[in-house]
Amino acid sequence: MTLPESLPARLYLLAYDIKKNRLTARSQLDLVLRAAALADLYLAGRVTDENGKVRATGDPRPTGDPLLDEVLQQLAEHRPRSWRGWIAHGQPAVRAVRAQLEAGRIIRVEHRMILPDKVELLDRTAVARYGGEVRAELRRPASRIEPRAAAVLALAARGEMATVISRGERREHRQYLDELAVYTGPIADALRKAWQSKKAQQSSA
Repeated sequence: MTLPESLPARLYLLAYDIKKNRLTARSQLDLVLRAAALADLYLAGRVTDENGKVRATGDPRPTGDPLLDEVLQQLAEHRPRSWRGWIAHGQPAVRAVRAQLEAGRIIRVEHRMILPDKVELLDRTAVARYGGEVRAELRRPASRIEPRAAAVLALAARGEMATVISRGERREHRQYLDELAVYTGPIADALRKAWQSKKAQQSSA
């Protein structure tokens, strides 16, 4: 099975715990996927930073990915907003990515009325192999890592996705992960702040 190229789809798949057969990081996954969509567009030169705010570069061509095209449309239709603002309050991403993966027969979704929908990987081997490739990048010098791989690791770390990188590994590789975050411009750190804010709100509630 060929995995999708988009960063949101790949991070969604990496959030799946293959051993426990369940999707993890549900509290922060929307934030991570919105950050991944912005990172995808940023690396492709479709969005840029302008005084701390997200700006579309004006390229009218479709990206070929429904979520990324939707993000570009939202950027065009709304007033400028900070990166953290778009990550925290942008277009819902989990449902869009899940629908894309379900249509591509990469996952199967059991829709349930009360409990969260149950997601099942249809090719665990392909996802496990990709997860191993991502984690192997921790041994590669930051200057030699491919930008999209750097973005995946940086966003997984900032979004505290334990299926990709554990808390201990985040501490051990802190400086390296900071170097990888540079590939995403302001996005990885905006994700960290958005997730910290959400956790604080959940704690106070």
